[in-house]
Amino acid sequence: MGLNTAALAPATNAQTADLLTLDGQGWNRRAAIEGASPAQTFSVEDRAEAEKRFAIIEPLVSPEKFPAIWQQGGGRKLAVVEQLAAEHRCKARTIRLWMMRYGRFGVQGLVDKDRSDKGSHRKINKAAREQILALAIPKRGVFGALTVNEMFRAYMEERDWREDRIGKVLSEGDAKKYARYVEDGRLSETARLPEVSCKTLRACVADIPEAVRTMARDGEEAYRNTQEIISHRALSEIEPLEYLVGDHRILDVFCRVPVRGGWKLVRPWLTAFIDMRCRRWLGWGLFEVPSSDSIATVLKKVFIEHGVPLNCYIDNGRDFRCEYLEGKRVRREQTGPVGEFDATWRGVFGTLGVRVLHAIVRNARAKLIEPNFGRIANFDKQLPEYCGHRPSARPERLEAMIKQHEAWVRGDRQESPFRTIQEMATLYDTKIAELNEQPLQGEGMQKATPTGRGWMSPGECWDKLIQRVEHRRTVRVEDLHVGFTKRRLLTVKHGEICATFGGQKFHYRIDGEPTQLMVLNGQLVELAFDPHELGQAVVYWRNKFVGLANCIPLRRMGEDLFVDDERTRRAARRDIKRAVAAVHEQIPVTGPEERLARRREVLPQRLVGGPGVPVALPAAVVEAQEAMRADREFRFEDAQIEMNVETLADESGDDAFNFFADRGTFGARQN
Repeated sequence: MGLNTAALAPATNAQTADLLTLDGQGWNRRAAIEGASPAQTFSVEDRAEAEKRFAIIEPLVSPEKFPAIWQQGGGRKLAVVEQLAAEHRCKARTIRLWMMRYGRFGVQGLVDKDRSDKGSHRKINKAAREQILALAIPKRGVFGALTVNEMFRAYMEERDWREDRIGKVLSEGDAKKYARYVEDGRLSETARLPEVSCKTLRACVADIPEAVRTMARDGEEAYRNTQEIISHRALSEIEPLEYLVGDHRILDVFCRVPVRGGWKLVRPWLTAFIDMRCRRWLGWGLFEVPSSDSIATVLKKVFIEHGVPLNCYIDNGRDFRCEYLEGKRVRREQTGPVGEFDATWRGVFGTLGVRVLHAIVRNARAKLIEPNFGRIANFDKQLPEYCGHRPSARPERLEAMIKQHEAWVRGDRQESPFRTIQEMATLYDTKIAELNEQPLQGEGMQKATPTGRGWMSPGECWDKLIQRVEHRRTVRVEDLHVGFTKRRLLTVKHGEICATFGGQKFHYRIDGEPTQLMVLNGQLVELAFDPHELGQAVVYWRNKFVGLANCIPLRRMGEDLFVDDERTRRAARRDIKRAVAAVHEQIPVTGPEERLARRREVLPQRLVGGPGVPVALPAAVVEAQEAMRADREFRFEDAQIEMNVETLADESGDDAFNFFADRGTFGARQN
């Protein structure tokens, strides 16, 4: 009876002591109240025993309720105690002890205190508990999960090893490993392991909480699936179309899909969305490979047939977080207030005003659609193409069916045992529609029936609750097609946008205005296109609508389209020339001379020169400078030079030329 509050002796610190205890209450870290009764909570047996003992001492606790007993005892308390002891066949001392404990602790004092070592093993000391705990918890990179027999063998081997080395000096490596048991460089007595049986070791391992054993031995995923706390949603408080839940699932069946030159077997993927409140399947589809395109296809079907939800609760995969569905992500150092959006495109969800929530990573329980996928898995097992969720689960008949399919591909059989993906999609369409009409147990699915209470089907719950939605959001099909277009950033060149899809180039020009894109040459624009209809696209520039662009066909030699292109080019040149001429004519612009003159007028006046000390130059430099200055100041008028010219008669005449004549004289006299 009572609770066991025994714990191990304290280790080096309190935290280590808590971690190395094998006591179940120690793992929960419930601190005992000092001076209180050892029985903090009552078990069924404790409560029955306390009520039995209280019934015995009740005449002593409440004398006014038992006047006859006190009258027989003469009003004396000891006599009443003797009378109660004789009546209930117990000792009077025991009754007095119960009264004393009741007075100190109340009803809890009537429960006997458990033995301090109850639930623990007397031979197991602190070192043994620590060793068993270490063996039960695998250490990554050292050893894996051991069975109890393997733990017992390892324990006994460790015990023998320690027995041989207690009191001896350990090596450097062993001293570091057994540091908690080393004193003065020697292995101390605290490291001694007692001899235990395999049964005792098994009981010690069982004392370790299951959550700890699961995390250490089976891994984090197993811990999340079996031990972690679960959040239970109040689904009955949600309205239809308030939350849409979607995800992918690979089916456990084989089907055939066409490929170049034949067929191949694949496991198709189911992309589906359900309503969180009613659990009704609103949209689904089978695809060879899941992608953002398959998600968009199913979402478009949901929005057209049922309406636009307020929120969408989806997975964390890249196809769910892609730019196509959620738009571009603008990284900021500081997050803006709720409801603040930038001008960039927000993808399909942002265009339609749908708030997106992503489930916790690697937590299948977070999405409500996962349990409903389990019903699909049950249907997979009923089909002859069932292949199991892993190779080891494949039925024996599957190998024979694959051989028959290979024979059909070679032409040796008339038909294949496997359905096509289109036939499989038709089959699952019928099954999912049937699931919408089957009763489903769960939160908010109860209903009253003539025979009591029952469960509604998802379709019945939808029909009942969808009428309460006051503002059911819808969207036109034409607008929906525009909202589901993909976008790509491209550069405008030569008045057109060139995009490559599937290795093929597509050239887009604005419909009706083939030269309109020429003003955006060299600019990045967004091309919004439908992957299933590439003939027409929408052009956006700086988040503004530019126009509808059509894919122009390639020109063939001899066609008139070449003439049309030349006319377009000439018209564009004329328009640009007119625009340039209009700018020159209407907008005045100053020339370079006038701009320089205006700049000169506003230039600030600067002080040139100023007081200073003359530099002492060498005498030769000064003398040369004086000579140069005197030469510059020389004037012939001031020199007073007289010149006399005498002309001699020349007898030779003009027919003979004499450059130097020795008969003439030239003289000059200076006064």
